[in-house]
Amino acid sequence: MSFREKSAWISLVSILLVSGFFFWHVPSRTTAESHPALVRGLIYCVIALALIEVVAHLVVAIRAPKDAKAPKDERERVIELKAIRIAHYVFVVGVLLAVSSMIHIGANVFAMAYHVLMAFVVAELANYGARIVYHRRGV
Repeated sequence: MSFREKSAWISLVSILLVSGFFFWHVPSRTTAESHPALVRGLIYCVIALALIEVVAHLVVAIRAPKDAKAPKDERERVIELKAIRIAHYVFVVGVLLAVSSMIHIGANVFAMAYHVLMAFVVAELANYGARIVYHRRGV
C-alpha cells in the first residue's frame, strides 16, 4: 500500500470519526440560542481532526520516510483529479439540497449551514473513498 493510499485511509477514517461525533451530538435544527454551542463544538472537532490527521500522518511517514518523500507520479495525479471531480458533484448536490431545505421546508439559517457542512463532509468522504477505490483498482 502506497503512502498516498494510506493517507487517504487516514483522512477517511478520521473524518468519519470526528464528523460522526459532531453530527451525532449537535442537533440539525439549531436555533439562535444554540449558535455558540454549535460554533464551539465545530471548533473542538476541527482541532481534534487536525490533531488526529497530523499524528497519524507522522506515524506513517516515520515508518516509511522514503515513500512519504516521493513526489506524486502521473497515476497519483490522475487519481486525485478523478476523486476531486466526484467530490465536486457530491458537494454541489448537497448544497442544492441544503438551500432547497431552507426554501421548501422553512429551515432557519443555522439549519442550512449545518446541512451545507454535512454536504462538505460527505463530499470529502466521497473524495477519499474514490481515491482508495482508484488506488485499489490501479487506475
